[in-house]
Amino acid sequence: MLLVEDEPGTLTTVALLLEMSGYRVSQAANGERALQQLARERPDIVLTDFMMPHVNGLELIQAMRAQPALAAIPVILTSAALPADIEPSKVAQGFITKPYRIEAVIQLIESILAA
Repeated sequence: MLLVEDEPGTLTTVALLLEMSGYRVSQAANGERALQQLARERPDIVLTDFMMPHVNGLELIQAMRAQPALAAIPVILTSAALPADIEPSKVAQGFITKPYRIEAVIQLIESILAA
């Protein structure tokens, strides 16, 4: 899985908790770095924050959907708040409001990967 988060503490903590739950986690500090990593590796799922510098979560998802090799990778979007004109279910396979419990993230990951 690829975890994309610009807050270093959140990135480290969530990655550690996901790894402790059995996931192999790659990390990217923003959407731009995530796209660079996606050019080299194909994760089963992407968990990305919305509000990030350089390339935000929505721009990351749009860039992924525009590339045939990345378009089918499921994405979970996370954010404390989204602009009113963004409907999470139309851009990502899952959405979780921050702050979130890691158990909720894992449950959503498992449900998406099982589909």
